[in-house]
Amino acid sequence: MTTRTLSPAAYDKLTATVARDSGDRRTAALWSHAAALVRHAHAHGLAPTEDRPPGPGGVLKSLESLAGCHPALAPLADPAVLPLWEQPLGSAAWTAIEEFWDRHPALEDEHRVDGYALGDAYQLLSDEARKGRALCQTPPWVARLLLRLSLEPAIDEWGPADVRMIDPACGTGHIAVAAFHMARVPPIRGRGPAPVGHGPRAIERALTAVSGVDLDAYAAALTAYRLLACSASVLGVSLDRVPASLPVNVAAADSLLDRTEPLLAAGAYHACVANPPYITPKDPGVRDQVRAAYPQVAAGKYSLALPFTALMLEHLAVPGGFVAQLTANSFMKREFGRRYVTEFLPRFDARWIIDTSGAYIPGHGTPTCILVHRARPPVGDTVAVIRGNRGEPSIPEDPARGLVWNAIEDAVESRLAWDRFQAGADLARGERASRASVVAYRVFIM
Repeated sequence: MTTRTLSPAAYDKLTATVARDSGDRRTAALWSHAAALVRHAHAHGLAPTEDRPPGPGGVLKSLESLAGCHPALAPLADPAVLPLWEQPLGSAAWTAIEEFWDRHPALEDEHRVDGYALGDAYQLLSDEARKGRALCQTPPWVARLLLRLSLEPAIDEWGPADVRMIDPACGTGHIAVAAFHMARVPPIRGRGPAPVGHGPRAIERALTAVSGVDLDAYAAALTAYRLLACSASVLGVSLDRVPASLPVNVAAADSLLDRTEPLLAAGAYHACVANPPYITPKDPGVRDQVRAAYPQVAAGKYSLALPFTALMLEHLAVPGGFVAQLTANSFMKREFGRRYVTEFLPRFDARWIIDTSGAYIPGHGTPTCILVHRARPPVGDTVAVIRGNRGEPSIPEDPARGLVWNAIEDAVESRLAWDRFQAGADLARGERASRASVVAYRVFIM
């Protein structure tokens, strides 16, 4: 995947420049990002028309045109989500936006439409989303490992046609997009050829399988756009040619507190995967509401990551469903995590504990770990633990190939290979025992 890496300071400078004209940083960030989204749609042949209309008015026209392509894209023309129609942009600010994206395009190369760089750009432009809601996207290579340990075994157990997955803190959709690709062409282990992943049925299956919810309405709309962009690309059509009947299961809601959103229905998912916010709620009212809703984990100055664990394990997952998360490891070291560690987590079947604190994960300054559980009481007496010894000696040029991250992936693959060998050996022993029983029975009745 080819992306252009920019310093956070470059994005911050653009937001500050546009804010001097638009009046506030939130609107400035949304104007700047909407302009990039429109460019993305036109550059990849996703927009209904080939020509990109000029100026700020052209951005608004393009957003309205995109919003009409599919019901899931309607928020792109909703002033409550994008208040751009109410706060017009002056020529100086528009020039700054155009020059910025001319120099630093937030686009993949012409062969990729996944929009990973587009998703990253939003958190860099919007300090409100980044600081106020702790929006921090999960790099694709981290998302792939989380799904490897959750959605992939869920597909093995329940089958690609039935499996359902949700990210209840989906942000701009990095995990959801990776899950879409895995569900579209699911891994097959010795059960015949892989399902064809390029036709309308494969697209519908993958979209049906993947759900995402986020508190940020624009981030949720961007997730929907990216899922449809991937679908349109696979089908070889523009967004206005994508069937309106294709399901896009993305919603803007408070996952922790909203019990009316259909995507948050209890027991609906075979895999729950998230990189939830690690912050403590700043609003005392919200803090008390979450504490009342999750008394088993929300103690003291709790991290929001703990209620998200409870949400996924107790509410969203089917019995035995897989729950994987990249989360702050602060619960291991602070008083607010005591009840979580000693009373809550022991109720569930822990499968993996992976120390990722030494890995370099861009945008994640907080030390992290990966937790994988199944929504059932503990089974067996073994948990796969990958412990860290040392961090990266320096910032790797490619974080996905950092020494620590490569060591983590190698350890995971070694353990999975051993588990497959053990399962095969157990199956072979069972088959031999079954044949021996049949022979003994036949000898007895003769």
